[in-house]
Amino acid sequence: MFSLPDTDQLDAYADGKLHGLDRPVLVLLSLLDPGWPGRTWTTPAGTAWHWHGYDEMCAALRPCLPELRGADRFGADVFERWLGLIGTLVSLSAEVGTPADSEPLLLPEEAAAILRPARLDATVQKMRCLHATNRIRAELAGEIEREAIVVRTAMSRGQGIVEMFTACPGPGFGWQIQEGQFRLVYLTGAGPGHGKGEERRAVREGRARAFGDYFRFDRARDLLGDTGPERPGVAPHQPLSFSGFAPDFVYRSIPVPDLTIGQVVDLGVTFAREALKAHADAFGDVLGANG
Repeated sequence: MFSLPDTDQLDAYADGKLHGLDRPVLVLLSLLDPGWPGRTWTTPAGTAWHWHGYDEMCAALRPCLPELRGADRFGADVFERWLGLIGTLVSLSAEVGTPADSEPLLLPEEAAAILRPARLDATVQKMRCLHATNRIRAELAGEIEREAIVVRTAMSRGQGIVEMFTACPGPGFGWQIQEGQFRLVYLTGAGPGHGKGEERRAVREGRARAFGDYFRFDRARDLLGDTGPERPGVAPHQPLSFSGFAPDFVYRSIPVPDLTIGQVVDLGVTFAREALKAHADAFGDVLGANG
């Protein structure tokens, strides 16, 4: 119920687990709206998934209660309570899982404190991040279709992540909003910069440094104001330095502790287009180097 709709997983499931079924109708039942155009996701193999919400399921099942009660009174009582629980979760999703543009991306602590004993705080944070992601995807629909860029929501250590990356081939560029940071990201791809160890990390940082113009936060400051210094810090006249994770991920960041949904959408759309420009430049350079 609380899992994020994952199109890669659905693609693989339709292609593998359901292989051999005769024209199955595939339905994703989810509390979280995946934001699919027309509520449908078509896999690369041409199979269609149709999203339905738990509110629709409850509406379809509730009329069955009188007949069930006539056959099994206790079963009907349990079923009615279960429908009530689902209805409460649907209401919770609508109340705090789909915030307005002026509301914060991160769940306010007073709300999280109420939800934490029921272990619903992370769930609602997923909803809020997915809502922001869906807004960005709607703004970038043309670019997603033409360039196959990835805009998605993830979770790490109970915190929601909103992120975007350019598609392969060539070096990858993107951004990530996580734990109060806005990160501009370079992904080295396959090659000598991919893997663990200081030597490989130095290679990917050197390659990222070649695209130093991408790692500029001027447009972020235009949208947000000066939220704080860039990290890692760089001494005057010294080359850019990076934070990162093996095997292929390096980034620079600024603090963004209080982003609203509207600001997330503005940042995401603006820097998705900057990432596409950087990717086009980098891929052109690769083609040129290879003749």
